Amino acid sequence: ENNRECYHCVANHPELCKTFPEAPTVTGVNGADSDPEMVAHWARCEASGLPSKFRIDPAGQYRATRAPLLRDAVSYTMTGKRAVKKNLSDSVSTDRIGSLLLYHYPTTWNHILGDHAVTFRVLPISATETAVTTKWLVHKDAVEGVDYDLAELTHVWTETNDQDRRIVEENAFGILSPAYEPGPYSELHEGGVIQFVEWYTSFIGPRLAEGGRPALRSVA
Repeated sequence: ENNRECYHCVANHPELCKTFPEAPTVTGVNGADSDPEMVAHWARCEASGLPSKFRIDPAGQYRATRAPLLRDAVSYTMTGKRAVKKNLSDSVSTDRIGSLLLYHYPTTWNHILGDHAVTFRVLPISATETAVTTKWLVHKDAVEGVDYDLAELTHVWTETNDQDRRIVEENAFGILSPAYEPGPYSELHEGGVIQFVEWYTSFIGPRLAEGGRPALRSVA
């Protein structure tokens, strides 16, 4: 749930919030086509040949959209400036393309920017443990120490991951309390959480039915 909503970001992610918008139209599944900033960003990027509009799988398992970064930011750094001198792709020269957000349930989400990409995988270890793997991808010819500084490239998401770890651990502690009672989701700020729960229940339900065989044997 932590990754399916961003209303927690302002209070917990000072590094990320220098560049990444926490508007529900960016991070959720509803309302993007009525957000003038998103629509203008899509139009500018698609005019350059970059698919950008919000797309979602009919079954809800994956979705993609391109989102603008805040102000003049072009990358996930403390200054908003490029982390890598070389573009990630030789065929993309358009500036300020924001971040292409790719989600695929149940385990991965990805951010593709002009200068690098960040991939995330969450792998359940047990009912109370999850392994999170983050990778930063740069142009194949980019040289560490010449085209990018590793600490600058990884700083924002290293801090954000650790902040999310603390949030998730504290939430889990509260949920395990006998006094805990679940409440309703916010349709505005937690639309992505609602959509994930709906996808999961529709995906797992038939596989738990009597006589059903699991279609998903493993997750890489």
